[in-house]
Amino acid sequence: MLNLLIAIVASIAVMGISIGAGRYLRRYKSFVTEMLGMMIGMTQGMMTGIAVGYFVGAATDMFIGNLVGMIIGIVFGVIFGRVGGLMGMMDGGMGGLMGGMMGAMLGVMLQTLYDGLAVPITAGAVAFIYIISMIALVRLVHQSAVAKMAVDPVCDMKVDPNTALQHVHEGKTYYFCAPACRKLFIKTPELYIHL
Repeated sequence: MLNLLIAIVASIAVMGISIGAGRYLRRYKSFVTEMLGMMIGMTQGMMTGIAVGYFVGAATDMFIGNLVGMIIGIVFGVIFGRVGGLMGMMDGGMGGLMGGMMGAMLGVMLQTLYDGLAVPITAGAVAFIYIISMIALVRLVHQSAVAKMAVDPVCDMKVDPNTALQHVHEGKTYYFCAPACRKLFIKTPELYIHL
């Protein structure tokens, strides 16, 4: 079993890192596509929920671990998923819900089934994976911000030209967020070309 004070301190540290990463990523808000915003919400919600859920679950019981992990995961997922609009908030909340439950279940199972070093070793592994995921998220958003974004002429959504759907019309390449936008443009390009 994990000491409750250690679990609380570890959970506060995780939430502090998540808040720091989220605040740092706000500076790139104008470069965040809807898809990237969904990834931000999902990563923040799920990974924060897993870590907090595990620490609290390893120190208490299933009810408290699930409750705390899910609430923290949902809150972080929704708050930081806002940059992706409604879909970012929904994905962030769902990721936080699942992450909180998974972390709590793992923490409770380990403290119930194993004595000795299983709980602290797994706590270290969870913390390591959490930190790596936050670093990866920051790098992903930073790299997307550095890439020059294109605008889908149909729905005005920002898209990454390296991964977006494309269509060449009269020698110019246009980029699209989805097949439906591309299809509409191909059918009536004069409606979407702003000279």
